Amino acid sequence: MKQELKEKIIAYNKAVAASKEKADDFITLLGALPPGQVKNLLKDEVCAPILEKYGITGA
Repeated sequence: MKQELKEKIIAYNKAVAASKEKADDFITLLGALPPGQVKNLLKDEVCAPILEKYGITGA
């Protein structure tokens, strides 16, 4: 395998790992919020679709 290709693959894998870590951290933070705070976020027209996209509901 060429060194250039290997470096691209490693960079891509690092980026994917960083994205997964951010997503996991985000879900952990949301899980730590009191239910009332999550409900407030779900009322926001910008936040609600994002939360619902990842399965976060008011229930």
